[in-house]
Amino acid sequence: MQISNETERRFVLGLQGLWPGRRWSGVQGIRDALDQCCRVQVDPLDVVWRNHDLVLASRVEGYRPADLDKVLYEERAAFEHGGNLNIYPRGRLALQWSWVYHEGLPVRWEKWGRAHAATVRRVRAKIDRGGPSEALDWAHGEPVEDYRSRRIEGMALHYLWRRFDIMIHHREGNRKFYDRTQRLFGPLPAPISREETRARLALETLRWLGLSGQDGIQFLRTQEDGRGRSRLSKRQIRDGLTASGRLTEVLVEGDHEPSVLRTEDLPLLETVAQGGVPEPWRPLTPEREAVFLAPLDITSSHGRSERLFRFENPFEVYKPAAKRRWGYYVLPVLLGDRLVGRIEPVRDKVTHSLRISRAWWEKGVRPNDIVEPIARGLDRFARYLDAPNVTLGKIGSSQFRDLVARELRQLSH
Repeated sequence: MQISNETERRFVLGLQGLWPGRRWSGVQGIRDALDQCCRVQVDPLDVVWRNHDLVLASRVEGYRPADLDKVLYEERAAFEHGGNLNIYPRGRLALQWSWVYHEGLPVRWEKWGRAHAATVRRVRAKIDRGGPSEALDWAHGEPVEDYRSRRIEGMALHYLWRRFDIMIHHREGNRKFYDRTQRLFGPLPAPISREETRARLALETLRWLGLSGQDGIQFLRTQEDGRGRSRLSKRQIRDGLTASGRLTEVLVEGDHEPSVLRTEDLPLLETVAQGGVPEPWRPLTPEREAVFLAPLDITSSHGRSERLFRFENPFEVYKPAAKRRWGYYVLPVLLGDRLVGRIEPVRDKVTHSLRISRAWWEKGVRPNDIVEPIARGLDRFARYLDAPNVTLGKIGSSQFRDLVARELRQLSH
């Protein structure tokens, strides 16, 4: 099967709930989004909102962080895990646990656990006796130099969490409180076989990517000779799944090598290739609206924006100001199936007002032609943030700024 770049783009966005528009809402929408999107990356940096809040707000109508807390910490319908921290739907717990059971932790953490076994036992015993605990419970413990914790007991909490002995009970800001996994989720299920664990985890990762070529191999997980990671062994896993029929190859316009998707998603791709919208993807409203993507959204980060949109999307938070091409915390602007520009939002921590400090529009984009969807997106963004007003900085010509401001006033009434 051969597909166009447009089909590839729409298919990837559609699987992630971003095309042709939002189709989920409320608390149930959060559950549906997590299940469909497979995982959402967590980042504690809070400039306008945290990364995972921005990801879910771009997909779920009426999203509120308190609703995510309910899903995570009251219903236990999802959980947080991993060295590269993600939120997963509860249905992925067995798979993630099975991987740790068979493969263990990265070698540095296995060595750490053996070297600090007494500390690990002591921390586990305290949680067994007293319930939810956080690193600050050991404020006078042994100091260490690590970004995860300043105390050895905090490192032990991280180790136990990575092993699924404990899980996050709740958060207070960025402070994590842990309790024994069995208390929160019940007994862990029996692990599936090692071979099937590797296969299912690869399928889940490729579903998260939607459609991927050679660039997707880097996201797969495998361990060779105990701990070593190899691109060759990752490729072999992907090729094995293709040979068994669990993955299907398609050729994207302009590519020399095929991309892959899960075979069960092939009917969705065929519908998109024929110019249609799969029935499960029908949006809540037909109105065109700009959506502001999170900096680490999987559709536009990790170099994927260049492939899918021919759009540069560097994450410049950690660059010196003089070396930034765009700005400190910049969000790509999605309109339909195109990235049309970037905005730099700033939220006042005292008044909670939202200011769009700057905007940069892609070549060929005529801002005056997209006033209504941009204003509609800004209005919804401000309501999600509970911002009482929106002010506009250097977002384009004075005429464009005035038109957007006028549209915002109308929407607010």
